[in-house]
Amino acid sequence: MSGYENDPAGYAAYVAQLANEHIPQEEYDQLVEPYREAMTRLEVRMNGLNEDYRKKYRDYPIHNIQARIKSRKSIEQKLAARNLPITAFAAKDSLTDIAGIRVICYFTEDIYSILALIKHQTDLLIIKESDYINSPKSTGYKSYHMVLGIPVYRIEGMQYYPVEIQLRTLAMDLWASMEHRICYKGQTPDETTDAFKRYSDELFEMERRMKHHLDEIRKDNPQEPMQ
Repeated sequence: MSGYENDPAGYAAYVAQLANEHIPQEEYDQLVEPYREAMTRLEVRMNGLNEDYRKKYRDYPIHNIQARIKSRKSIEQKLAARNLPITAFAAKDSLTDIAGIRVICYFTEDIYSILALIKHQTDLLIIKESDYINSPKSTGYKSYHMVLGIPVYRIEGMQYYPVEIQLRTLAMDLWASMEHRICYKGQTPDETTDAFKRYSDELFEMERRMKHHLDEIRKDNPQEPMQ
């Protein structure tokens, strides 16, 4: 709110002005093209790691992968919320979530197995990490967030483009999807907020018990590497 500390009306007018500005479609298309390539490269890499893991351990930690490119409207709204110019240049300079993939694993242990594999990929640049599993948000949200720099090769040379990756278990994804559906951008009653915090713990406990059942079964049926 720099420059508008003593002028709330001026600040409101400034935000309204930003909300009416737009990135031209052609500029948006040019902006997201290398991000889309970076996202695809990372998605292919994650599928490859999952397959290699399956061949080595006769198991696979990843249930599915979802990928998305931020829409033009969503980019514009995020820039406006940050009081930044509504331009493709500002988006490239300030946003790290234009491209994103969500990796849904079976159990929490699988997330950390995947993280270990990611950190062994010497051509990927780790820009940022946030562990909301060991340190959940106050709402009960749990996930592991990373921003990875993915090398993209163009005529001008190689450049790293950020791709946000969220790693969740099936239970975490269920909670996040339902919380977003019911509570997002709305006036949520306190009892509903408290209930979702409780559901987060209950789902985590359910997942822990299911993992225990799997471990018990595998005591008598150990997984052997595939030849």
